[in-house]
Amino acid sequence: MKKIAVVTDSASGVDQAYREKHDVKVLPMSVIIDGVAYRDGIDATTEEIYDMLKESGEGAKTSQPTIGEFMEIYEAIEADDEYEAVIAVHASSELTGTYQSSLSASEDMSKPVYVIDSRIGSYPMKQMVEHAVESRESDKDIEEVVEEIREMTRSTQLYLLPQSFSQMRKSGRVSASQSMLASVLNIHLKLEFDDGKVVIGEKLRTKKKIYNAVLANLEEHVKEEGVKTLGLVHAGSASLVDEWKKKIKERLPDVNLMVEPLVTVAGVHTGHGTIGFGFTKGR
Repeated sequence: MKKIAVVTDSASGVDQAYREKHDVKVLPMSVIIDGVAYRDGIDATTEEIYDMLKESGEGAKTSQPTIGEFMEIYEAIEADDEYEAVIAVHASSELTGTYQSSLSASEDMSKPVYVIDSRIGSYPMKQMVEHAVESRESDKDIEEVVEEIREMTRSTQLYLLPQSFSQMRKSGRVSASQSMLASVLNIHLKLEFDDGKVVIGEKLRTKKKIYNAVLANLEEHVKEEGVKTLGLVHAGSASLVDEWKKKIKERLPDVNLMVEPLVTVAGVHTGHGTIGFGFTKGR
């Protein structure tokens, strides 16, 4: 395959080591805490951002890269004779404007550019970026790789167990009445993705019930849809990781389990302590 530039945003969770090793260009999203904006992975690490969210996360917000930052990336690729084309993978267009900004900034490129709306974020989006990187070493045509990634966008899921209804209300993810009712009734939610949007999948009265429901869902995906690798993501909730690793290994002993931080732009909305599970069918 021709030398392909791979572009994404930090909602993919691609870490610095991977970026440098595989030449992935990542536009940073920003987390705004107490009025100060921190560019993800530049002004603060994921761990530092979650520490700040734990202390003063109420009312925290996020912002996307500027159009100028997108144009700078594309202009650099245009000027570099090493690259012959671009594959860009961005967070769901239902949640952020990075996909549209990337499209707009790439309009004047003379090189072929394929901008993909992942329809999701975090670990499943990262899998798409990794597929683009791995495919650079293959004999596939770039159009074939792009179609494979677009097929992945139709085969992914991310379940989230949010920890802060107050923060979800402030970020606009749930209404004030939903937040109040959930708190009063001690309701536990499972959020999931539906056509690029975050929706409430299940509402149950105890943690045990929501945990069992999630495990049953994951078990079904593994058995019915061939899920081989599961991303266990956490928003600064390392204490819960070992508990969930044990549960998953007991129910799904053959699954390859990847543990990593939930991308901060998602953790801001769901709250410090959130746990999530991401996967792509057949992978």
